[in-house]
Amino acid sequence: MNSRVEPLLRLVAARTGTALSRQQRARLEKELVPRVGDDERQVSQLLAHLESREGAFELAQLLALVSVHKTDLFRDEAQLEALSASVLRPLVVEGRALALWSAGCSTGEEVATLLMLLSEAGAHPESTVLGSDLSASALTEAKHQTFTAPVLRRVPPQLLNRYFGAADADGRRTLVARLKSRARFVQHNLMDAPYPFAEGTSQFDVIVCRNVLIYFTAEAAKQTVERFVERLRPGGVLVLSAAEPLLEPVSGLSTLRVPGAFFYVKATPQPAPPPTLSKPVKPNPTPRVTVTGEVPVLLSPEDEGLKLFNLVLDWAAEGADHPETEGGLRKALYLAPRLAAARYLLGLLLERRGAHADASSEYRRALSLLESGTAMPCPFYLNNDRLLAACRLKIPSHGAHRRG
Repeated sequence: MNSRVEPLLRLVAARTGTALSRQQRARLEKELVPRVGDDERQVSQLLAHLESREGAFELAQLLALVSVHKTDLFRDEAQLEALSASVLRPLVVEGRALALWSAGCSTGEEVATLLMLLSEAGAHPESTVLGSDLSASALTEAKHQTFTAPVLRRVPPQLLNRYFGAADADGRRTLVARLKSRARFVQHNLMDAPYPFAEGTSQFDVIVCRNVLIYFTAEAAKQTVERFVERLRPGGVLVLSAAEPLLEPVSGLSTLRVPGAFFYVKATPQPAPPPTLSKPVKPNPTPRVTVTGEVPVLLSPEDEGLKLFNLVLDWAAEGADHPETEGGLRKALYLAPRLAAARYLLGLLLERRGAHADASSEYRRALSLLESGTAMPCPFYLNNDRLLAACRLKIPSHGAHRRG
């Protein structure tokens, strides 16, 4: 670590909202140390330059050093199937043009995926998808909507043939023009306000921001989600990855659970009830208890732990405080110590409270369970393959890079 450039590293961390990993710091130091040498005045001058309007381009180049733009189309198929069935298709029934936003779109794979999902759901032909990213070079590539065979490997064959042209000499295929024309792109850093607006309506029906917030500091992630809420229409849906649960309540959002996924829905304002004349309150009658003769089913300790884990998720969504959430997670782990998803979420909670050593311990224990194949499956909330990648990113020895 080179302490001379620490003020410059703090600037990059603040502008990206990330806690820089060892690898990210090393890349930045390799770029910055030769520029400032041993002269602290050079550091101060460069810092002032990067914070000025004239230094915006150079700052953008530094920000790009801590971003990795590698993804695939139809990443996390189970979540996308749930998005189509439980969110997009009900919206399509309304018969209007929909507006979606892929925040941190990288080189455009998610934009193409969303365009295909809209088309398959029968969306209005004027429905659009906005893609945003802080990297200008990534957006230049995204606008072409041309992808290599490895990046297309998860696209169902029927959709590949329906929505992409023939492969060129290098095996690349381009999204058909009728879908490509419904995409637009804008350079935007999620640390900057104002946030983009949807065309025509100003607010989005769906905002997708997957595998981005996991790299943000707790404060930056909370601020980003609050700004997303401002850009969602009432009833609009926020889509995060399975590794990015909101353990702290966000005003105006409720959790929507569907088979295979979870989403966050912006509340719809309710009209005030009409005034009513006061009436005497009648006592409630004593409830009748019906004996059905059913024999209660006894759950195993692990099943009890999983049941409590799901209850903890409800507490978090409804605004439970940290002690209650932490206590519930620890009790769930006492009953079901192989529940890696609960260990990961406990690590997230501890990290956000500043208990970094304890958080790291929970991440490592979760990683050990996942790598050994002994982790309990958690079919609803976190897919174990996705959880494995999330744990590795949280442990410094495995590195961490942010997309978008």
